[in-house]
Amino acid sequence: MERLKTLVTGLYSLLVLASVIPFGLVDATPFAAVAICMFTLSLIALFLFGEPRRGRWVFVWALLLFIVTSAWIVIQTMSIPWSFLVNPVWKDANDLTGASKGTISVAPADTLASLLYVALPVMTFLTGLIVADTDKRARRILVVLAIGAGLISLFGLGQYLLFPKMLLTETKRYYLDSLTAVFVNRNTAATFLGLGFLLAATFASENGRSYFGFSSAPSANFNEGLCFWLYLGLGLTCLTALMLTQSRAGLGAAALGAIVYLPCLVGQWSGRRYKQSPAGGSTRRRWRLTVGAILIILGFVVLFGGRAILRADQRGAEDGRLCIWSDTINALSNSWIQGTGFGTFRTVYPIYRSPECGIGGIVDRAHNSYLEGFLTLGIMFPIVTVAIFAVLMRAFWKGYQERHRLRHYAILGCSATLLAAVHAMVDFSIQIPGFATFFMGFLSAVISICCGREEKASEVGIDTFAELRIGDPIKLAQI
Repeated sequence: MERLKTLVTGLYSLLVLASVIPFGLVDATPFAAVAICMFTLSLIALFLFGEPRRGRWVFVWALLLFIVTSAWIVIQTMSIPWSFLVNPVWKDANDLTGASKGTISVAPADTLASLLYVALPVMTFLTGLIVADTDKRARRILVVLAIGAGLISLFGLGQYLLFPKMLLTETKRYYLDSLTAVFVNRNTAATFLGLGFLLAATFASENGRSYFGFSSAPSANFNEGLCFWLYLGLGLTCLTALMLTQSRAGLGAAALGAIVYLPCLVGQWSGRRYKQSPAGGSTRRRWRLTVGAILIILGFVVLFGGRAILRADQRGAEDGRLCIWSDTINALSNSWIQGTGFGTFRTVYPIYRSPECGIGGIVDRAHNSYLEGFLTLGIMFPIVTVAIFAVLMRAFWKGYQERHRLRHYAILGCSATLLAAVHAMVDFSIQIPGFATFFMGFLSAVISICCGREEKASEVGIDTFAELRIGDPIKLAQI
């Protein structure tokens, strides 16, 4: 049974990683394939593992919020007797044709179909909480995601340098001067690579602390040294690829997440080697390491992010976003209570589009996930969003207070959430199904660790610190 559980965990990790590869699941066929596999795996996991052993309250809250949101989306597609909630477009249709659907949504079929794009990430998160029932399994999921993100960034670099006009197996049509890895949009690639960098930095730090003698763990071995250089290389690859995306918001959000998280990692680089050092010397050493880590990131920004900085200097904010936001706010003023129907932004926006902002092209995203969600779901969206952030912050705070050796995972989760949340203010990475699935898989493993308890080495199944040996490729091969 234990081997079967390990197999299911491995399949879950690979499926989450695979979800980003086919253009971030923006096409219907790969999306349907991944959704069917994830829903099937969810049933198998529930049968094998039963109810979540960790973070059950998070599981309940996530399920409750999903049910409430889904119910509201369905209500938006139904004919309702309250005329003040019916979208005015149906009143006009009734005057012209004598027939009206009388629904909140201006496109009920699109709204109902869009429900699947919420269901897949949520099911990924719930399944992750089920299968990540120990620190060992949760961390193995994160190891797979970290290595996978590093390899995808390496592929993106190779394709950018050798075949700049290709995107996977197709001819590249957008962002020809930018690295997009396996995504169509460079901003989604930047968010993904920023998260990959944080993951790689986590495991590089864990293995490096043991290998170089900065922890209280026993003496290091060759595998830990090998893993340190492996994760360090993958992290630098993610960072280099991130710079080459030329995404201004992506660079800023990733830098913000790194500045919050790296001091935490650096602060753990103390232990047996310097146990005789005075407290003041240890504090100064940590500050020097923190400043050094931040300077390395700034150095990469200067070396590889110059083109993104140049774009920001030349264009500033005049790239159409402000016009889109202004028009979206105007539309929001007419339907902020009931919304226009989930997934209907592309249909609604042309009605409110200002001539001053131009009439060329089709605007299918608001470039602000919060504004778009508020417009399409109405008042329900900010309520659910606040509840989601409250649950996440409570889980991270619990992990920070109660997990001592693994406390940095709470900061990792908080930093990654900050990265995605800040970038969502100026773009739509979190709305891309592949990245949303990857991010939910990451969050489920981190929250499992935060909501767990301190485990003994024998419980983890590793002969020394669990946090130091999980990077061992020999152990990883046993997945």
